[in-house]
Amino acid sequence: MAFIAELANTARAALSDHHRVRRFDTKDDASPVTEFDRAVEQMLRDRIHHRYPDHGIVGEEFAAELPDAEFVWIMDPIDGTKQFIAGIPVFTTLIALCHNGTPVVGLIDAPATDDRWLGVSGGVTTHNGEVVHTSGRTTVAGATVSWSNPEVVLDPHLAGRERLNALTAWRVFGAAAFGCGRLASGALDLAIESGTTGPHDVCALAPIIEAAGGKCSDGFGEPITLHSTSTFLAAATPELHAEALTTLNSDRC
Repeated sequence: MAFIAELANTARAALSDHHRVRRFDTKDDASPVTEFDRAVEQMLRDRIHHRYPDHGIVGEEFAAELPDAEFVWIMDPIDGTKQFIAGIPVFTTLIALCHNGTPVVGLIDAPATDDRWLGVSGGVTTHNGEVVHTSGRTTVAGATVSWSNPEVVLDPHLAGRERLNALTAWRVFGAAAFGCGRLASGALDLAIESGTTGPHDVCALAPIIEAAGGKCSDGFGEPITLHSTSTFLAAATPELHAEALTTLNSDRC
């Protein structure tokens, strides 16, 4: 716990100069990347190498190292790079520790708003040191939703998205991992992404949401692991998750 907090503090210190971002590059997948993304990830990798040289590392900006190790650190130095570049303060740093491919510790750190969520599988989730819980909602009707990127939705989920939108109370867009932190704190009921995720986007989220009382999977009901790609569905309770999963995949059932 002390070490993952140390990693988060390192990232937060580097990102304190976010207001000076003016330039960015465009990656092969058309997403932007800044010097901060690369610099922060390298700093975190260096600290892990020094402290746990036998652990693996999987990040967004550089090649994976020892991805089949028993313990693997997963990181996204800036989740919400577009928001970061635009100066919208919902960008976060995501850090997770996986054991045999399953995320067991997750951290969301939002430096611009001084918010930090930390979750431990089988334990509790804290927000700035205080234990938090999900809302407890069990039905889709009337639920509130964070759609991370509504511009990108997999074809199998297009019709399901419209059904969820019709059933739920209201939605927020573009909150990325920050929305999952708010779900863990009980402010939102569902968080969904379909089409733009990788393990660095989701591994930190699962321990946080589930230790707070929620349930996570990919968009087709498979567990979140080191190998998860493309989709993510989180809910305040297992009951809500089951109904949302069925609704999202109604055209496939």
